[in-house]
Amino acid sequence: MNSAHLDIPQFVIIHDYLNNSYKHPIIHYVFEQEEFPQVPKEKLIVVELDSTATQLTNVDSYNPDFQVTDCVLEQSRLNSQFEREDSNLFNLTIEGVSIPTIHETIDDIDHLKEAASQFKER
Repeated sequence: MNSAHLDIPQFVIIHDYLNNSYKHPIIHYVFEQEEFPQVPKEKLIVVELDSTATQLTNVDSYNPDFQVTDCVLEQSRLNSQFEREDSNLFNLTIEGVSIPTIHETIDDIDHLKEAASQFKER
């Protein structure tokens, strides 16, 4: 593989722990000295990679309804029957929590009250 070639993440997944859901976001790759695209800030998660694109340097969520708790960059090998050599495949998983809906909050409070009631009965 050419050493000047950067393997940026090809697959990006957002995992929301609260809803136990996965989303495939729209991705905008912005390289140094490029103009940043016009993206609504409330839907923005910025992931910065080092100059070799193999290590995460910073992750910021500008979305008030979703906060990042972890970000994992994984490398795997891709075997191709048409190419002579294997290639690297980078996957990025952004893990975080979203704000619960009002209904979920009420359910959680009800469960807490029920647990407290059961504890008192012991």
